[in-house]
Amino acid sequence: MTAAFLRIDAHPHIPARARAIVTMAGLGLLTGLISCVPSPLPDIRWDEPEILINARTIPLHAGIAFGAMLAGVTWLWLTRDRLKCLLVFAFGLAAWLVAVNTASEVFSNIVASELFGTTPGAKDNREILGLLVGGLAGGAAGSGLVTFGLGFATPQIRRMQSALPIVATGTVLGLLLYPAADLDVLPLLLVPWQTLVAAAIAYALTLPKT
Repeated sequence: MTAAFLRIDAHPHIPARARAIVTMAGLGLLTGLISCVPSPLPDIRWDEPEILINARTIPLHAGIAFGAMLAGVTWLWLTRDRLKCLLVFAFGLAAWLVAVNTASEVFSNIVASELFGTTPGAKDNREILGLLVGGLAGGAAGSGLVTFGLGFATPQIRRMQSALPIVATGTVLGLLLYPAADLDVLPLLLVPWQTLVAAAIAYALTLPKT
């Protein structure tokens, strides 16, 4: 590490791909672990429209931690523009809220539907399907919004070849909502999701520019 790298006014630059991916994966793992700490705050929910902001098992600080990590990486690697870094943080936080509420809405709609009829076990099947589809939808919405937010700092990340690895990773990992909810083990979702989505972001950032 050079003295120039430590200077606050040093020109931001992205490390080599392997180093960037390992660094981002490590930061994602750290924020994932932080996110698993139960919230000390009471449940916070808006009524119109109904939006969950915070709950003990779905804490707001999870979005804050991940958004802050993205903003910090943006500052070090992409731009010293404070407004752009703030936008990245805001979209990172918003991505968490959107992902949680999208998954919850999809789950509720499927459980309240008439899928599988009234046969024994029908509700259980609806709940399983709701968690799987809700996880996919929430993962896609969250990773998509994160990608869009990063685009304020580096527009190239919104290109299909850059955005696809991030959104695909976030979407597929959303399937972990089912085992995480079934076993009541939140880290089973948050730690892999934040670790691997962060690694996918690093991969996208190190793709050749056009």
